[in-house]
Amino acid sequence: MSDTRKLLERITAFRRRLEATPQLIPEAVPIDCTLNLPAEVEAFRQSLRSFVGSSALVDEGPLPTVLTDRARQLLGRAKELLHRQRSLALDPHFSGQAAPDSSDVLVQHHRETVALLESVVRQAQVFSDSPSEQVRWCEGMATTLAVVQARQEVQERALTQRKIVSDRIDRLAHFFTAIHTNMPATLQSVAQLAEELLEDARQGQPLRFAEVDITSTQAHPNATVFPAPARFIAAHCLNTAQVVARIVHHDYEWAARPLLPVFTALVMDCGMLAVNVAVLAKTEPLATDERRLLEAHPKYGAELLLWRFPNIAGPLAAGVASHHERADGTGYPNGLRQADIPSLGRLLRVCDVYTALRENRPHRAALDSRAALTEVLLFAERGDIDRDFAEYLLHLTFYPIGTIVELLDGRVGRVVANPVRRLDPRSPSRPVVAVLTDTEGRLLPHPEHLDLSSTERGGILRGLSAERSRELLGSRYPDWV
Repeated sequence: MSDTRKLLERITAFRRRLEATPQLIPEAVPIDCTLNLPAEVEAFRQSLRSFVGSSALVDEGPLPTVLTDRARQLLGRAKELLHRQRSLALDPHFSGQAAPDSSDVLVQHHRETVALLESVVRQAQVFSDSPSEQVRWCEGMATTLAVVQARQEVQERALTQRKIVSDRIDRLAHFFTAIHTNMPATLQSVAQLAEELLEDARQGQPLRFAEVDITSTQAHPNATVFPAPARFIAAHCLNTAQVVARIVHHDYEWAARPLLPVFTALVMDCGMLAVNVAVLAKTEPLATDERRLLEAHPKYGAELLLWRFPNIAGPLAAGVASHHERADGTGYPNGLRQADIPSLGRLLRVCDVYTALRENRPHRAALDSRAALTEVLLFAERGDIDRDFAEYLLHLTFYPIGTIVELLDGRVGRVVANPVRRLDPRSPSRPVVAVLTDTEGRLLPHPEHLDLSSTERGGILRGLSAERSRELLGSRYPDWV
């Protein structure tokens, strides 16, 4: 009995100390009217109707009359994130794609983020006046807001990338249009773009191919309008120049002066603007007169550049004029053979063929990176293109950095590094992959890195198309697809 009495006395003493301890939960304070939360909630509901297409949103009622300091801070943070989401939604590079039935990955990402913000508003409106209850609710709200902030950062990165690509395409399309219409144009704008692409290559930026429809006339509804196919041609030249920028430093002749090859790649198809859009969009074989017009574009482009800029370097014009010549003399426009084809023309042809295979065309779908490189190497083996320049493409490897791939076990990942080992012939096909999904296609909580070059098991089945990559990963990684 004495032991029981001692235990009861200890419990009583502990209870007295606990009662004397200050409250850990902060006292509730009146809501700060400067937040104007009811108005923000109503404005937010209007934005939900416009973006999500919801016509009947439930009204849970007003906010509680008192809020803890933690709840006030979180609601203030929610207000900031709401304004940030609105500014992202109003960006013309986003809003121009935000049709209710849009499949654009940024639109889908935005809708999901808006749904999370809506849940925060709903959560705030069912807050209890009890401080202890509010503390419990705040834990969930803080987690939701952290997810919203992370998603907004991803959306901002994706929008920034989209703006950069659109700006580059439009700058080049403006140059093409200007020289065709005898409007003022300078080579400095193209040279600056070439420098940007070289800097991207030096920094190891992923190789991203721009996608533009043949009939495209503007980047978004409020952007500058260009006559088709100026933007389509500009996108292809931009893609080709990116490839040139990544292999030119491997060539003994051009490594010391890489700007000229990249610059020439950017302008090599300027003569294509004379080709009718309907010809470029055909899915069936071209008629004789259509093919004759198409095959004249290298010569016409070189003459156009020389006419507008008489002081340009000779190799530039020669490279533009010869980038469709073949070693066996079956190329165009002049049917040159072997050493008669300028070095720059042979380099451009290799990169042009590889890039074209990686792009969608009206008559065929794009090849994945491995299939495209294999085709180029086969062309080189047959003598259709220069073998030395074709082998430089091996430095891109079968799966360049940024490529979305499917592994043999069904998992999907993104290539993040390519450790090329000269003594290992398998290294071009065994990069470091950030695995993003499980074997069932479910997104993993976070990427898991796998170095295929250091393991004998596993491997890559194929590179995924842009459409399939967006379908699988667009909602989580819109800045990667």
